[in-house]
Amino acid sequence: MNTRIPRTALAALLPLTATAMLVANGQPANAAAATSTWPAHFAAPYLQIGPGTAGDMAEDMAATGLKHYTLAFLIPQDGCTAKWEFNGDPVGAFSSEIDALKANGGDVIISFGGAAGGELAQTCTSVSDLTAAYANIVNTYGVTRLDFDIEGATLDDTAANTRRNQALAALQAQNPSVQVNYTLAVAPDGLPSAQTGLLQDAKDTGVNVSIVNLMTMDFGDGHNPLADAESAAQATAQQLATLYGVSHSQAYQMMGLTPIAGKNDDDENFSQSDAAALENFAASNGIQELSFWEVDGYDKPTGYAYSNTFNQISTTQAPNVSARKPRTAH
Repeated sequence: MNTRIPRTALAALLPLTATAMLVANGQPANAAAATSTWPAHFAAPYLQIGPGTAGDMAEDMAATGLKHYTLAFLIPQDGCTAKWEFNGDPVGAFSSEIDALKANGGDVIISFGGAAGGELAQTCTSVSDLTAAYANIVNTYGVTRLDFDIEGATLDDTAANTRRNQALAALQAQNPSVQVNYTLAVAPDGLPSAQTGLLQDAKDTGVNVSIVNLMTMDFGDGHNPLADAESAAQATAQQLATLYGVSHSQAYQMMGLTPIAGKNDDDENFSQSDAAALENFAASNGIQELSFWEVDGYDKPTGYAYSNTFNQISTTQAPNVSARKPRTAH
C-alpha cells in the first residue's frame, strides 16, 4: 500500500473473516489479548505510524468514536528483526499509544509488508525463527490480529510466501487466538492468479485466514473507483466461495475493502459520498471490515470524515439486505 510515495496502479485488498478462536488450553496469550474485543463488523483504517502520527489514534477516536486501526508497516530491518517503516522505530515503539487505545475499548491490527518495504519472510529464512519473530510481535503489543499486505515484488517471492504460510500455521497452532489477514491487490473482475495462488497455498498449509482484504484502489482504468470497488468485491466473493467451499453470503463475511481516501495515485477520486455508498454496500452484504489508506495523510485533513463514515459499519449492521437503507455522506 502507498507509503507517501506515488505508486503504480494497484488494485484492491481482500480480508477473509473468521470467528475469533480461544487460546490453547483455554488460556489467553496475555492479559491485553484477553481483554480485547472486536465487533463482528468494524472499520480499521491504516495509519502509517511514526513519532508524529501515533497520536492520531486518540485524536480520531475523540472526533469520531472509531476505536480500531491497522498500523503500517512492519518491514525487515535485517534477518528476523523487524522495524516500523516510516521512521525505522523498533518493535515495542508506540506501546503506550496502543495501550491507551485498548484502555478505551479499542485495539489495533499490526500490518506487515506494503508496497515498498518488503516482508519479514523474505529475510528471515528459517520457518521456526520466523514463527518466533511473529510471536514476539504478538506478545510485545498484546495483539491477536496480524495483517500481511503482500504485493508487487513481495508477492512474486514464492519461496517467502510459502515460508510465511508455514510460519503462520505454526504460530496459530501455538496460539489459536492469532487471526491472519491477507491484504491483496484486486481488479474489477476479481483477484488475479498470483493472489489466489497465495491464498490457496495458505489454505493447503493450514493457515486460518480470517480476512481477505481487497485493495480497492488505483484501478487505473479511468472508471469510477466506487463502481470498480463494488465490482471487485462481487467477483471476489465468488472466488472465495469456490476456494473455501462456502456460500456467497459467507464469502462476503470473509472480506475487507480498502480504498484510498480521496485522490488515488491514478488521479481518480474516491469521494466522501463514495465512502458513504461503499459503507452501505459493505453493511448490506455483511462484509466484515472496512479500511482505507490512510488516517494521517488523507483523512486527518478532512476532519476524519472517512473514519466517521466507515465507523458506522460497526454499529448499524443490517440483518439483511432488504432492511438496509441508503446513507448519505457527512
